[in-house]
Parts: sequence; structure tokens; C-alpha cells
Amino acid sequence: MNRKLLAPSLALLVAVSMALPVRASIYGTMSNFDVFNETEFEAHGAEIELEGIHLEDLSRTFPSHFDSKSVVEYNDGAVFGTRITYTGYNFGGASFLSPTVGQSTNGHTCVNTPGCEHFGFSVVGTQPTAARYYWLDANGDHVGSMPMGVPTPTWTYIPPVGGGAPVLRAEVEPVEVEAQKPDSVWMKVFKTEIERPVELMELMSGNAVVPEDAAETETEWELLEGGKMDQAEDDVPDGKKAVIRRYEFYEYTGPYDNEHEPTSIFLDQDLNEPPEGELGQFISSNMVAANLEAPVRTQGDYNGDGVVDAADYTVWRDHLGSEIEYHADGDDNGRIDMDDYHVWRNGFGHVLNQGGGPGPGGVGAGAGVPEPASGGLALLGVAVLLGFGVRRRSVNRGSQI
Repeated sequence: MNRKLLAPSLALLVAVSMALPVRASIYGTMSNFDVFNETEFEAHGAEIELEGIHLEDLSRTFPSHFDSKSVVEYNDGAVFGTRITYTGYNFGGASFLSPTVGQSTNGHTCVNTPGCEHFGFSVVGTQPTAARYYWLDANGDHVGSMPMGVPTPTWTYIPPVGGGAPVLRAEVEPVEVEAQKPDSVWMKVFKTEIERPVELMELMSGNAVVPEDAAETETEWELLEGGKMDQAEDDVPDGKKAVIRRYEFYEYTGPYDNEHEPTSIFLDQDLNEPPEGELGQFISSNMVAANLEAPVRTQGDYNGDGVVDAADYTVWRDHLGSEIEYHADGDDNGRIDMDDYHVWRNGFGHVLNQGGGPGPGGVGAGAGVPEPASGGLALLGVAVLLGFGVRRRSVNRGSQI
């Protein structure tokens, strides 16, 4: 049995910038996870606190079952970040999430299932130095003083050395849910690799890219020990553009010593599953994907056919103003707007090679680009303003300094 404690958690997608001739930086990260209200109180809202990033670093959030959402920056002196707050739970006829004993999900069951919730967010350029998740009561206050017990990884890209493969490293430690050394958690891992980048919205149950079969099991059971940072490193095989994992986390209910270190016999013996009485309730199921190339939409190919042409303009036009549709989000800012038109226009005529970058095409970039009529542009501009006006009635993106 592999005794190495694997590090990643959460549905987190990492992409390396295509603008660099050598893959040497992380393009962005995404997190996507199911969670139950395992507190003793009703949850009327939720909060995601992303430490160390500014408002403009946040690309998009996964649609959740709440009436309103606000996104603001905070600054507590030495610590700053961005806070996403959801209020007014409204799903399946319920106005709050009742206390529930968690159960195993495939990472996205809670998208369409009352009684639990699915959250997701993406950032570009800068990774959070810490991520914390809280339930909120009817007054908008934290339920309890500690965050949900969902571990969050930090990613590092290691360039290839001596002709070898590049390496992705992820470091994680359990979340402190009590005022002591964090509890240990059980972890199961499923893994697959594909030959193209993936998108956050693809990491859904039933999607072919999601590792769910027994044959895709990477680690049957591991014990992630509380208070200890652990890391996992993956060589990236030639031709593979994405590594995808699904993580399941469960409570560890086995014995601890006086320093809150787990003393399970699992750590010393070659066991296939947790010992009797040491496997507690389900905590969370999380999807993680690491991309080594940016999506082709960042080059203006909005329909994914490998060519930047008039058909991509149609995709952009039909979704102008959307904050849910992502195919025409060329600049990855979480909304379809005029900036994405310019991304498409600048790439018009390019034929994208297999690596996702522009290659020679039959039409020069910018030649014969379809231009919306001035009246049409005016109408599109009105559509954008109206769309954003509707959004701001329920979503507040501001700065709270």
C-alpha cells in the first residue's frame, strides 16, 4: 500500500499560462466541492474567505442556491483578501439548511440535491494564501467560531530539469476546526489524465472527464494527520494536458495521544481500510484538476473547433452579458463583455495548433473581421448594461477596506 499522504483537496483547477514559451507559472486555480451543514444549527447563508487576493483576481463563482451574493475586499491590518458572502438560502422549498450528517457524494451531487450545498470559485494569476469556509446564521453571523473542515491545497509548478517531465506539487494540511491541533481525516483518491485542458463546469458528476470508476482509484484509504503539512508531486506525462482527481474526506474517530496525534494502527500496519470504529461521517467530496495549458477560449476560439472565425463571434454575441456561460470568456474575468470581443478580434484568422497556441492560417489575423453595425453595438451595449444592472440587484462587487 502507498503510505505517502497525498496532499491535494477541493475541486481545484490549475492552468499554466500559454503566453510563456516555457511553462513556468500557474495560470489560475479553481475550487469546487460539496458540503453538508454538520453544525448543530440552521444555516441560512455561507461565506468563502480568500486570503491574499484582490477583487480583480477573482474570476467567477459556481452558481449556488442563495438569493443574493456579495463580493468585497477586506483588510484587517496585516491581512487582506476577498470575501464572498451568500445569503437567503432558497432551494427545494427550504429557506435554510438543516443540520445533516454528511454522506458520500461524487463531488457535485449537491448541485441538484436539497439538504447540502455545492460551492465553487476560480482565481487567475494569484493563489489565495488561505481559504476558509463558514456557514452563516439568520443574522449573517458565523455559525460557530471555526470554519468548515474542508482542506485547501496550495499549488507549485516545478519546471522540467535535464529533459525530464515538469512536476506539479500540492501542499495541504487539515483545517483547524477546534482550538487545538487540527483533527486528522481519512481520504480516498481517484485520478485520471487527459490530453486537453478542462474547465470548472466540466467537473460534474457523470461527465466523462471525472474519475469515478474503481479502476481509477489512486489511493483506497489514507490518513491525513492533523497539524502536518503534506505534499504530493506528479510527473506530467508527455502529451497530457490535465491531471484530474476526486477526493473524499471522512472524519477520523480513532484514538489520539496527549498531543492530539492519531495513534491508529493503520499508520503502522498494512491495512486495506480504516480499523473498526475509526471511520466517521463523510465531510466533503472535492474535485481537483491541474491544467498545463490555458483553455483555447483565451485565444478567441469560443466554440472549440481550433479556428478563430466568425462562428466564434456568434458564440460571443449570443452570450454577451452572461456571468454563467464561460465559453466566450476570453479574458477570464467571469463575464462575457466587450473585452472578450477584442480577444476574439485580435485572434481572428488563427488556426490553433495542438498545443493551443496560434498557428498559421489561411486568413491573416484581423483580416476581414466581422464588425457589428454601430446600431447593433449600441443595442449590445444596452444589453450589457441591463444585464449588469439585474446582476447588481442581487450581487454586490465592492471594496470594503
